[in-house]
Amino acid sequence: MVSDAALLYFGAGTLLFFFWVYGIASFVLDLKNKIIPGIRQYMRGRRRQREAAQREQEREEKEKQLL
Repeated sequence: MVSDAALLYFGAGTLLFFFWVYGIASFVLDLKNKIIPGIRQYMRGRRRQREAAQREQEREEKEKQLL
């Protein structure tokens, strides 16, 4: 017969394993649904700012050449 201590030990291990797997799955889903899209949005915004600054600089250079 299985002793109560062994049953408690394996039961607690199984419970902890469940929460460990749940934490990993939650982290992966957060990466997929929140962090990676946020990084992409940030990079798009930085690229747009860089392009806008470059267009502004080119416009100013053309104005200087016309004067």
